[in-house]
Amino acid sequence: MASLKRCLLGFILIALACGALLVSDLNQRTGASGGVRKIAIFQHVSQPLLDDGVAGILDGLAEAGFIDGKNVSISRFNAENDIATANAIAKQITSGEFELVITASTLSLQAVANANRGGRAKHVFGIVADPAGAGVGISRGNPLDHPKHMVGIGTFLPVKPAFEAAKRMNPELKTVGVVWNPGESNSEAFTKKARQACQELGLELREATVENSSGVLEAASSLVSRGVDALWVGGDVTVMVAIDSVVAVARKGGIPVFSIVPPSVDRGAIFDYGANFYDVGKDTGALAAEVLRGADMRKIPIRNMVPERILINQTALKGLKQQWRFTDDLLAKADVVIDDAGRHEKSAHRALARKWKIGIVELNNVMDVEETEAGVMEGLKEAGLAEGHDYELHKQNAQGDMATVNALVDNALTQGADLLVTFSTPTLQAAIQRARKIPVVFTYVADGVAAGAGKSAKDHLPNVTGVEFSSPFEQMLALMNKLTPSTRRIGTLFVPAEVNSVFYKDKFEEAARAAGMDPVSVPASTSSEVPDAALALAGRGVAAFCQIPGNLTAAAFASIAQAANRAKIPVFAFQTVQAHQGAAVVLARDYQDAGRLSGLMAARIMRGENPAKIPFEKVSRTRLIINPAAAEAAGLKLPADFVKTADEVIR
Repeated sequence: MASLKRCLLGFILIALACGALLVSDLNQRTGASGGVRKIAIFQHVSQPLLDDGVAGILDGLAEAGFIDGKNVSISRFNAENDIATANAIAKQITSGEFELVITASTLSLQAVANANRGGRAKHVFGIVADPAGAGVGISRGNPLDHPKHMVGIGTFLPVKPAFEAAKRMNPELKTVGVVWNPGESNSEAFTKKARQACQELGLELREATVENSSGVLEAASSLVSRGVDALWVGGDVTVMVAIDSVVAVARKGGIPVFSIVPPSVDRGAIFDYGANFYDVGKDTGALAAEVLRGADMRKIPIRNMVPERILINQTALKGLKQQWRFTDDLLAKADVVIDDAGRHEKSAHRALARKWKIGIVELNNVMDVEETEAGVMEGLKEAGLAEGHDYELHKQNAQGDMATVNALVDNALTQGADLLVTFSTPTLQAAIQRARKIPVVFTYVADGVAAGAGKSAKDHLPNVTGVEFSSPFEQMLALMNKLTPSTRRIGTLFVPAEVNSVFYKDKFEEAARAAGMDPVSVPASTSSEVPDAALALAGRGVAAFCQIPGNLTAAAFASIAQAANRAKIPVFAFQTVQAHQGAAVVLARDYQDAGRLSGLMAARIMRGENPAKIPFEKVSRTRLIINPAAAEAAGLKLPADFVKTADEVIR
């Protein structure tokens, strides 16, 4: 009996000891009080943007209180661009050893997602172009529809702005080449966006595909031999690893390389128009900290984050066959400039010598003006200026009353405005006549020369500069020919007393005839005349309305759309708000971008530049907005593939 008691006591002691070990291990694995929690950080390759992202992740965790070697144990893994290695690492780090896995890059996200289908490890991702396109169970339409054990941040790099910048640098640019790997979902997403951007900008995109980095040199050489004017590098890991080959081939052919992947300029690219991956990494680290603190991952949405970062390399301009020139706005926005003297990082913007009084004068209050105004504020902020500290703002709006405009300009001057920002041609014209002693920056204007601000973009009034944009008539007419190939007679209303409206009418008629169409223009001088003029236009046998921009017609657009709707005639237009007011298809210039460029101009003047030496700039960025209900009501069938290309669909 004594022997039996001793055996039982021994078993009890062993059980207690095992229990203590299990509890201790639980503390290690789950991070219970006093335990060190294990985190794995996994990147696909050693590449500057991923290295920057991982540095940001570590700093984001540290700022949130999760410090390696203190209260967390962080292990880093790198597949060094090998898929088989990536899959092996993914299996290892999701086997239960690590409480949290953080991935940097699309390929790492995919490898871990496939190995972690059971959700043994919590998974936070970052530095991913298109999470929904990665095929890991993330919904494109619902940010909360994702695996319960996975959450993260997408960063879809600014493809179209990069092509727009290239086009502004070289207006003669016609063809761009790209090498890409179809096996990378992120690269496929960027290439699709590049195709769309090129189509909208009148460029041709020539493509060469590769399966691995060893094929990049030959693919890039084939594009140069096919006569491309430039090479573009998207967010393709396969190509980024071989960026030196791309630059070498381009340099031999006398053409530039531009990219959306900083810092390619360090390897010889002419500019990078991308994202600050360190900042993306910091936000990813902060998100991981939330998960470690117990946040319910099911309630955290997938979000997109693109903190813009622009780097330019002025030395790469040498030896190019065509003339490329860095535009003022690109230089102003650049975070890094490389020149013959070296690499210069812009750490801070130069302070102003005094606080400025800025007077904003607007003709009417419509969505397009609001977007432009928001852009002006964005441009001032982008230039490092803060309202209340660097400037004070006084805004006036004539609410569509032309007779009030002169009084508003006079009032701004009486209140001591140091600079005027005018919205619309009439407000610019009033400022030209009444504000000759202070700088004037115009925006929301069709043509500065037609408005009387100068003889050309460079030869203009000494106190006036600004941003002009003419509507994309050629693009719209080509689009109309595609959607309604039988349409030949098209109509618009114009306002004889508005310089901008007459300017647009002439441009519209010229473009329509060049496209093989018969334009019909009907005048309207007052808002009360617009409904009758629209009915008259509908009765002139037009197959479609193609309404040019104008202040009066914009204010009375609802009556134009109503007349067209009664006659079952589709309306095509050029102002954003008109898609919400009954236009079936709108191809609008980016009003916010126009405002942003104007804000940057204003900041340059406030820092001492002479407006006489700042040329007028044009906006080329466009937005396609579709209203399917309006199209259907007019009997216009919009192909599904066309609808998918829209920047916005009105539901």
